[in-house]
Amino acid sequence: MSAQTATPKGPAPKILSTHHSAYRCFDAEETRRFWEGIMGMELAAALSFDKISGTDIKLDYMHLFFKMGDGNFVAFFDLPDHMRPDLFKIRSGFVRHIAFEVSTEAELETFAKRWRDAGLKVDSDLDHSFVRSVYTYDPNGIQVEILWKEPRYNEILTAAKGQVNKSMSDWTNKTKARKDAYRKEHAA
Repeated sequence: MSAQTATPKGPAPKILSTHHSAYRCFDAEETRRFWEGIMGMELAAALSFDKISGTDIKLDYMHLFFKMGDGNFVAFFDLPDHMRPDLFKIRSGFVRHIAFEVSTEAELETFAKRWRDAGLKVDSDLDHSFVRSVYTYDPNGIQVEILWKEPRYNEILTAAKGQVNKSMSDWTNKTKARKDAYRKEHAA
């Protein structure tokens, strides 16, 4: 939990997009039922391995890739010999969640209905002022968010961008003492 102390010289190459985000899953088939059957994402690849790619280290695992509309993926690893219950318990969205955008408010409402029809709990329907969101959990304890951008989305984020340095400075000053105390108490 140490803070970064150096900034590399020169500009970083431009990141084009997210190719995939990867998570653990308890069971590949159960995960498929949710992500393909309920979320409507194509299972584009289900790759089974018996060693860690590029090594001779033995490990049985499956790597699943669910394709989104933009061509990118949400991926999962099923490692049956490395199960720990804490990996799959439901956690707050402040710890871990995946957010997906839909084009219309009606599509957002359709997802909430699909989830309820599938017997899933829809935790909330929140208006964050710049997006409206609904939430549920996948079978692996991962919070899933569907969001729709409110009509003032660009206006609100443009205003927020103009305040980034002040917001960051204010937050750092507000939380510095608490974080320093935590670091001191939990020093390695």
